[in-house]
Amino acid sequence: MAQELLEKEGTVAVKVVVMGKSVTTFVRPEPLTLDTLLKEIGVNGQMEVRVNGTVVDRGERLATGDMVLVVPRIRGG
Repeated sequence: MAQELLEKEGTVAVKVVVMGKSVTTFVRPEPLTLDTLLKEIGVNGQMEVRVNGTVVDRGERLATGDMVLVVPRIRGG
């Protein structure tokens, strides 16, 4: 989908990678926050989440082209 079309329609397209499960592109109306996206895909607090490689606040607004990476937290023992 072209960047110009996304901006015209007021939507955001982000790539979501859930390690071991799926790679998906989500297209949703603006504004889209990380928290809203995580709730929609059913991610709970037991996962580590990064946007473009950086840990950010769940209130962070997502922009077209962002990549959200969701991985299980690894516990030592």
